[in-house]
Amino acid sequence: MRRGTIQGGAPPGRVLIRIGTVACVGAALAVLGTLGQVSAASANGGNVAAVAKTFASIEGAPRYAQASWGYQVSDLTSGKVLVAQNQRKMFDPGSTMKIYSVSTALRAYGPNYRFVTPVYRDGSVAGGTLTGNLILVGSGDMSLGLREQPNGTMYYESLPSIDQSYAAELPGAVEPPGNPLSGLDQLAAMVRASGITQVKGDVVIDDRLFNSYTFPDGLVSPIWVNENLIDLLVSPSAVGQPASINWRPMTASYTVNDQVTTVASKDPTSLNVTEPVPGTLDVTGQIALGSAPTLQTWNVDDPSAFARTAFIEALQEAGVSVTAAATGPNPESVLPPKGSLPASDMIGRHVSATLSQFATLILKVSYNRGADLMTCLAAVKAGSTDCGKGLAAEVKTATALGVPSSSVIPFDGAGSDDQGRTTPGALATFLRSAATTSFGKVLFYALPVLGRNGTLANVDSNSPAAGHAQVKTGNRVVQSPSGQNIVLGNSLAGYAETKSGRRVVFMIAVGNVPISNPEMFNTIVADQARMVVAIQQGL
Repeated sequence: MRRGTIQGGAPPGRVLIRIGTVACVGAALAVLGTLGQVSAASANGGNVAAVAKTFASIEGAPRYAQASWGYQVSDLTSGKVLVAQNQRKMFDPGSTMKIYSVSTALRAYGPNYRFVTPVYRDGSVAGGTLTGNLILVGSGDMSLGLREQPNGTMYYESLPSIDQSYAAELPGAVEPPGNPLSGLDQLAAMVRASGITQVKGDVVIDDRLFNSYTFPDGLVSPIWVNENLIDLLVSPSAVGQPASINWRPMTASYTVNDQVTTVASKDPTSLNVTEPVPGTLDVTGQIALGSAPTLQTWNVDDPSAFARTAFIEALQEAGVSVTAAATGPNPESVLPPKGSLPASDMIGRHVSATLSQFATLILKVSYNRGADLMTCLAAVKAGSTDCGKGLAAEVKTATALGVPSSSVIPFDGAGSDDQGRTTPGALATFLRSAATTSFGKVLFYALPVLGRNGTLANVDSNSPAAGHAQVKTGNRVVQSPSGQNIVLGNSLAGYAETKSGRRVVFMIAVGNVPISNPEMFNTIVADQARMVVAIQQGL
């Protein structure tokens, strides 16, 4: 793994850690210290009427005077609706929409599908010299070795730790422990093992699997290196002295200008990353003495050029010289017709973990760009390079599982576009039908488990519902220009095995709740958690 450490010296400027005016973190903020307060008393008894009474008591709180509630709880086996309200009304569900996008990819490709990222020679080889080009074909593998574990699983974080994908929005994010360049290093070693020691030509990334697409959470492309992020780990030194920045992957594509100062432990940490000149990242601000290293990330704006540079450097480290310059745009004009490279010219390939593992990563941590990637891949399976066509595939998947098309209106794969809508009845019906499909078991286990892992890991392990509910979280919170905050939508959707042994599916949603502080938002999520416990204990 190539990583650089920089000491800086410039005084801090105007800085902050960006939390953002729009939150779609799968309720990552909300479960920090709130859900563990749920108790068995929430069930108020042991029957449907008591569960409904609990729901009504929560809805009647003054904080929901201007809000709308909707929910449906159904028996998994019979489909009988046990508790429902406004189940046919539309809500802004946030990240529970990821259930649709991930399920669509699983249905299209199968849970055992693996991404194969090949490298080809396009030219003749004599005496170890390739006269021609090396072509690396992007397959949509969003990990490319980064999160792959020896046992075939993919690494992900569980709260209270925040996944790398949220480092720009939330404090406390951590890097995946893997090597972000391991996939490229493996491919470079294969090129060298094929007998090539010199490339008299160029190195090209074939990124034509689908057209790169900018979703609300950022750019999604067919090629990913370090998930197309630059990790910047900022550590304090002595008060008044420059902080240090340990960053990865260190390639010629980017340089880092450290302008962070260490301040007293009582002072806040506030950091900001900008790119004033293409390829130069300025990290400014301050970090408190004694604080843990703080991770910030920067989204790569040209994934193909970034991957090309990193691959050329990996080749050089493997003993393969390249005459072309390592930096610069990806020379896509020299690519042969799409799909024309013969199998005999493939000299290496990286094979990913199974798609089921990607589904687990995306749903456990509520990985936004990962869910958007599933939409792009659905488009490819439907014969299109336009990621937007993947949204039609999601609707088609929903209708195939018994959901009216008018009840599912996705605008992205992550649920980050506030125009997206679904109904509690639609998502509950979808989950029930999905349980009978070839990917149903994978979907079930990919959802966060109350009190055990993912975005619901830090529920008190002694909660009566802990370990008995597989639940996707979702939220959308926005701030107006006047500084007012409103929860456009907050939802929980999934499966529960109840105290009586019954299995149920559910979606609980609330929308349009004005809030004045983060604690009010935490209370909303705690209220919905009480509903889940009522379901688990009372039905």
